[in-house]
Amino acid sequence: VMQRAQARGALIVAAAPAPDQLPAAARNPDGTYSGFDIDVATAIAERLQMPVRFVSPGWDKVLAGNWGGQWDFAVASITPTAEREKVLVFPAVYRFGAASLVVRKSDTAIERPQDASGKTIGVREGTTFEDYLRRSLVIYGNPNAVTYLIQDPKIRTFADRDQVVKALVDRKVDAIVTSLALAENDIANGQPIRIVQGFLFFEPVAVAVDRGDPAFAKAIADAVRSLRADGTLTQLSEKWFGIDVAGIVP
Repeated sequence: VMQRAQARGALIVAAAPAPDQLPAAARNPDGTYSGFDIDVATAIAERLQMPVRFVSPGWDKVLAGNWGGQWDFAVASITPTAEREKVLVFPAVYRFGAASLVVRKSDTAIERPQDASGKTIGVREGTTFEDYLRRSLVIYGNPNAVTYLIQDPKIRTFADRDQVVKALVDRKVDAIVTSLALAENDIANGQPIRIVQGFLFFEPVAVAVDRGDPAFAKAIADAVRSLRADGTLTQLSEKWFGIDVAGIVP
């Protein structure tokens, strides 16, 4: 991978599979990218002494593996799972994400996650949030980390996150499960929603590489380790999230 990157003159990073989701990542009007994932990927490339370019190939293509050299690694808020590990390698966790239950701002019936039992809950399909609602979630490296608080939900899945949020606002679902950071961004952007107190679970978020180059995977792991050791991940976390999401111990 490094030989290929050196030949082209830059590392190519897959980012923002679902664009415009700050603080994780967003694609700007001028075609550039910004956000925590972008800064982390740039810092990794700097540790590898290479320039970096970003692409946004789409969530499904990133998770499918067998990238064929189209990009070299992915920093795209990917949660490792045993299924995903069949086609990808996750050399380093760079932050932890909190999963939250979100309801309409005017809703007074759901004040804690347990209150959503039996309710219609929206979620993006193919995510760990859906796995949680279906009680099939296994946290990578910590299989006993999940406590299921919501009983017998009526699950509605959507193809993308914008549809999930819209369904909540339009009263097509009673609640949604999403990440705390993205829910906070929704609220900052004026969505009439609120976050129910109490996290559902914490999940690791990792850098992904394609299979076939263990030396490159180790180089990524070493780079992330050094970014954590010298405080860079903490600084970037506080810049974008306001807290140290890189150092959370669930």
